[in-house]
Amino acid sequence: MTDPPVALVTGASGLLGAAICHALADAGMTVLPVCHQGMDRAAELAAKIGALDPVRADLTDPAAAMGRIRERGVVPGVLVCAHGRTLRRSVLTPGDDGGLWDLNVHSVTRLAGLVGKGMLRQRGGRIVLVGSRAGSVGMPGQAEYAATKAALSAWAASAAWDFGRFGVTVNVVAPGAVQPGPGSSLYTEEENHAVTERIALRRLATPEEIADAVAFLAGPRSGYITGQTLLVDGAARW
Repeated sequence: MTDPPVALVTGASGLLGAAICHALADAGMTVLPVCHQGMDRAAELAAKIGALDPVRADLTDPAAAMGRIRERGVVPGVLVCAHGRTLRRSVLTPGDDGGLWDLNVHSVTRLAGLVGKGMLRQRGGRIVLVGSRAGSVGMPGQAEYAATKAALSAWAASAAWDFGRFGVTVNVVAPGAVQPGPGSSLYTEEENHAVTERIALRRLATPEEIADAVAFLAGPRSGYITGQTLLVDGAARW
């Protein structure tokens, strides 16, 4: 990749997605934000960092989403999939997963396959998926969520072989505990404190620190890194 590529970032209206957009723009890339909700936030972000106008797309229909992206007339050289959601529920509690696998896994891998085809013609590109430390070590009370993130790591390790001969790399950034955004209620203050005590650095990550790891793997200096899952967790142990 010689010229700064167009970087397509899904989940751009979320906490991590927005930080990733900032980091990629700072790295000189042209950012195309994509999200399903929070279009006002995405539009404000795009104006702030000089990104392209955001695309609204339902990522559980990757083919339709790709159609919306193609309407912009760009061929992304970088794809960062930062969309998804969590699910807190014991495996002993029956219930529907509410489409967790469709959003966290199927939409990600199918979109990566579609965007990746354009990268093949360019003979180069970067695919970075946002996973989770939970995918490597598990997460009490969130078994299904952890399993979806583990699936992304397995997919990336395998897909790297399909893309590698075309100069396209595929990696996963797996954050540990991240500082919550305003109004977040996923974890209580007590839970965050308990987690902090099990992190070597004794603090939660900032969204920007996760975004910096993504920007490295999306950039030109990571060309010999592929099929990997990079834990960005402050040496957490639990």
